[in-house]
Amino acid sequence: MQNDDGGKHGITPPDKLGAANFNAPSGAQRDDLADRLTLPANRGIVGWFQSHPIGFWFFFWGEFAERASYYGMRAILTLYMIDVLGFSKANASTLMSFFIAASYFLPLLGGFIADRFLGKYWTIVGFSLPYILGHFILGIEERIYLYIALVLLAMGTGVIKPNISTLMGNTYDLYRPGLTRLRSEAFAMFYFAINVGAFLSQVAMPEIRTRISYSIAFLFPAALMVVAFTVFAAGKKFYAPDVLTEPASKTTEERAAEWRVLGRLFLLFLLVTFFWAIFDQSATTWIFFAREQLDLQLFGMAVDPDQVQALNPLFIMIFLPLITGFWSYLDLRGIKVRATDKILVGFILTAVTMGLHVVAAYLSAASGGKVSLWWQVIAYLVLTWAEILISVTGLELAFTAAPKTMKGTITACWLLTVAIANLVINAPLTRLYPSTEPGLHFPTATSYFLALTVTMVIVSLAFIFVARNFNQQMAERQQEEQNPPLPAADMSAGSEGITTQPPGAFRPAGES
Repeated sequence: MQNDDGGKHGITPPDKLGAANFNAPSGAQRDDLADRLTLPANRGIVGWFQSHPIGFWFFFWGEFAERASYYGMRAILTLYMIDVLGFSKANASTLMSFFIAASYFLPLLGGFIADRFLGKYWTIVGFSLPYILGHFILGIEERIYLYIALVLLAMGTGVIKPNISTLMGNTYDLYRPGLTRLRSEAFAMFYFAINVGAFLSQVAMPEIRTRISYSIAFLFPAALMVVAFTVFAAGKKFYAPDVLTEPASKTTEERAAEWRVLGRLFLLFLLVTFFWAIFDQSATTWIFFAREQLDLQLFGMAVDPDQVQALNPLFIMIFLPLITGFWSYLDLRGIKVRATDKILVGFILTAVTMGLHVVAAYLSAASGGKVSLWWQVIAYLVLTWAEILISVTGLELAFTAAPKTMKGTITACWLLTVAIANLVINAPLTRLYPSTEPGLHFPTATSYFLALTVTMVIVSLAFIFVARNFNQQMAERQQEEQNPPLPAADMSAGSEGITTQPPGAFRPAGES
């Protein structure tokens, strides 16, 4: 799945969560806090579970159920619009793109509401209710109810997205202060829960739909969301308290420094939108291609065309720790691989993913029949590798380039790359997928996927120059930080009364 930290799960990387701004615990709460901070000396399995604050397990199971409900619903949504509600492929694809875009624009609203008005807990609780309602309404087989449901679902998942992981990070800052490794382990488990939930629901939802009906299938994510809401709400007393704060005013110099950072990252974010556009077509054009041109058999078992999406979270669970371990192995051997090099490989792999579809589409057209589903299985494998290299590395690189005061802004901009990819690229582009329906379309799936392959090759070539410029700017910034300018002298007292500014007084605002 897209890494919502940025990427699609909305998880802020654990080492990027700043210290929480909390009221200090007092009285009995301090005594309870002291007890909680006495961690087991033996870090066995039991000790590991006991070392985490109780609130973590409410976050864990609540997020597992919520993400399972979201990705399960999304898995069958496109074919539901076509097969039941009578949408054309073009209109179904565009509506799906709008829905995904809204789900990644609305986190900006969620953060604003939580920080200024309701706090994170009550924002999550308040917007979970329309989220649950949206799931139930979606099963009513009328177009008007579809539109209402999608608004409620986008609002629910979007507003909740930035708040639950931040609240979890704040809880660790309060109950396990300074234990960054423990918090990192918690976020790794959190991310694992998301992908397990997504995998299970994306396998189960098409199966329920095929064996029973769409209306019954949509009750499954509705029930999961009820479970998620109940579990999360029940853990309130174990979470960090919310403190509403007014945003600090910024000086002209601080704003100028922020614009310089955004300028450095603009082209990186722009090119990443093309990756997300390819990635999110797995919910639309990839399904059409599997349905029309692939033999939907895997290991002798029948597979639904929208069930193949489950391979992405499965491959994430398998390969994320392996790839992370591989980079650590290289680092220990003194082999440094730059973040921009990893991203470049990710772009190339995305082009390879589209190239695999080109070959499969060509072979299907040439034979006049369907080709093996393994073509798309391999494409999902390569795309998952690309996701790990681009999504995880890209957000980390953006955080590295930004001062501490801009971490929230950078996360918001990263989420916006997903939203823009779907709103600006996929909404019009997926309408061009080959179809016998009226309208402008590519003549064949081969030509459609070839156009995307060429686009990603161009993006990869463009990134070489973007990366070169970015690395040069980062090297210059690092050199400035290591060798700050000499302090300026105050000559007003004459040559014998020189006074100097404190070291670092003339560094750009926001940089340490």
